[in-house]
Amino acid sequence: MSVDSAPDLSVVVPIYNEIGCVDPLVERVRGALEPTDLKWELLAVDDGSTDGTGERLDEFASADQRVRVLHFVANCGQSAGLDAGFQHARGRLVALLDADLQTYPEDLPKLIDMLESEKVDAVVGIRAERRDTGWKKFSSRFANGVRNRLTREDIQDTGCPIKVFRADAIRKVKMLTGMHRFLPTLLRMEGFTVLQVPVRHAERVAGKSKYGTWDRAFSGLRDALGVRWMQDRRMKWKVR
Repeated sequence: MSVDSAPDLSVVVPIYNEIGCVDPLVERVRGALEPTDLKWELLAVDDGSTDGTGERLDEFASADQRVRVLHFVANCGQSAGLDAGFQHARGRLVALLDADLQTYPEDLPKLIDMLESEKVDAVVGIRAERRDTGWKKFSSRFANGVRNRLTREDIQDTGCPIKVFRADAIRKVKMLTGMHRFLPTLLRMEGFTVLQVPVRHAERVAGKSKYGTWDRAFSGLRDALGVRWMQDRRMKWKVR
């Protein structure tokens, strides 16, 4: 694929201090997508890493035009990383992955096929048989329940990081800090269709989580109230 050729798919990965995951991330995305007919790019958003993550990504980018890297001048958080990735993605489809590889890049072709065959605007994962601690699984289920109650939604696993969107749909979503937890709901608010499907899950093998249980709980509650406010204040006018 030439550098001027627009890809079919952009895989957006926000990444912060994940040097141990960079090599397997790139190789597994390649392995998952090269057998398909899709032209693709891997767009990594380096969120101010200090452990060599950005430099290693640059090495991959210099050797493969399909790997692109955006470098933040300072750490800005996951929502900012996604916003930058969505705005700079060149594909007609945009996929989302976490750098920790707890969800499988190999599941992307399945999600893309379902998006096309079901003619929906987004396909989002539900982590089946989660390979996390009991406390983390409980806190995630509890948080999902609270978010759904507040936002009157039915998203089973809003924190699942593997998702595929139509680019024109995801760019209609206004990203604010913390809104990465509510992408399916925000898409529905804009009138887009969302399909939820089970995906595989693995234990983390390198690096460490960037979120604690309690800071995520309190910020998530505040953000859910903000989404509820936006739902109630959304204008629904039509011209006859």
